[in-house]
Amino acid sequence: MPDVISFARGAPAPEALDGGLVARCATSALEDDPTVILSYGTGGGYPPLREWLAAHHGTTADRVLITNGSLEGYVFLLETFLSPGDLIALEAPTYDRALLQAQMHGMEILPIPMQDDGMDVDALAAACDAGRVPRLVYTIPNFHNPAGTTISLEKRTALVALSEKHGFWILEDDPYGRLRFEGDPITSIYELGGPDRVMFSSSFSKTLAPGLRVGYLIAPPDLISALVTRANQTYISPAHLPEAAVLKVCEDGLLDPNIARVTELMRVRRDAMAAGLVHMPEGTRCTPPEGGFFMWLELPGDMDADALLPVARDAGVIYVAGSACFTEGHRNTLRLAYSGVSPEEITVGMERLGAVFRAA
Repeated sequence: MPDVISFARGAPAPEALDGGLVARCATSALEDDPTVILSYGTGGGYPPLREWLAAHHGTTADRVLITNGSLEGYVFLLETFLSPGDLIALEAPTYDRALLQAQMHGMEILPIPMQDDGMDVDALAAACDAGRVPRLVYTIPNFHNPAGTTISLEKRTALVALSEKHGFWILEDDPYGRLRFEGDPITSIYELGGPDRVMFSSSFSKTLAPGLRVGYLIAPPDLISALVTRANQTYISPAHLPEAAVLKVCEDGLLDPNIARVTELMRVRRDAMAAGLVHMPEGTRCTPPEGGFFMWLELPGDMDADALLPVARDAGVIYVAGSACFTEGHRNTLRLAYSGVSPEEITVGMERLGAVFRAA
């Protein structure tokens, strides 16, 4: 069997990880603030990083929680802000871990279909008008995981108006938004809706390094206070050293150049995978993303990506079956991550995958 090429993991390629940058910044942070960094802290995270993020987002530090990646903030919200049986709206498809955690925490899930320009806000409006008003709408607006789509400004504005009409909260999860290959950035839902209607989460996993495990959540102060308590109940102290290293990257003006470098690495990979779409069977549907890590495929007819996964593995390529990103069905879909493999591997992998699908 040939060496396996993995399109399954949404992780940065090795060359996207600048160990020297992180080492220099960690060393500098330790020289500046060794006692605080090497001591126990409180669940809110390294205070200077909370202050920097607050200033960056035009808010106050009591609205910022540093988290172990952005998923932790979402999980804390499920445990603190919501209760089992509450209705939560998730895009369909959505991030598989977000779906899994909602299911594990006993949420009732309202799936909202996706379109080429993001969430079908009209479908959400229809559900609300029919009496199914969620307490929370979770959305990944930019270069969606897994769909690769970006929500248009018109839809963002409509979503905010809908939240104001029906009183639900929005959680805008944006770990990919800075990794834009082309086009102009779109105003965030958080900026459109304001801090009393929209919560915002992101992380440095995709823009700096996932192993640092530094994410954050912006929410109302009373909720952040409750989440800090939840964090203190979960672990004795946050990891100050990686948080302080991230702060040093930001304060020294090194984050933007790193993002530019990583974005170019990802763009080349996106282009290689887009070129490889020629190998897919006729009728395959895919809109190459304008940024981020992922490409989403809908196979023609009744093709079954779940059933073909072991066949593809035997051919030397693996992917994520799209059915994992829905509450049910959609077995003709799959997610391909181009982020963690080389352009050359992508070229070979797409040829292998196309051969598997065409044979089916």
